[in-house]
Amino acid sequence: MAVARMTQKGQILIPKMIRNKYGIKPGLKLQIIEEKDALIIKPAPENPTEAACGFLRGNYSLTDDLIEEHKKGK
Repeated sequence: MAVARMTQKGQILIPKMIRNKYGIKPGLKLQIIEEKDALIIKPAPENPTEAACGFLRGNYSLTDDLIEEHKKGK
């Protein structure tokens, strides 16, 4: 288990062994995800739109949802 210390500026040094293992280079954007009792740090996708495509399973239609919502509003 690696341990890191945060500076007064809020910076954290990721240990070299972990940077090498995950290919973390200077300038790489990282995602910080909050879980119940943990923070997950992982490389951010280069294209967030492509990464989000297909995360919903099934037949969803925004148009149908908007039409239904409009009907309820009348």
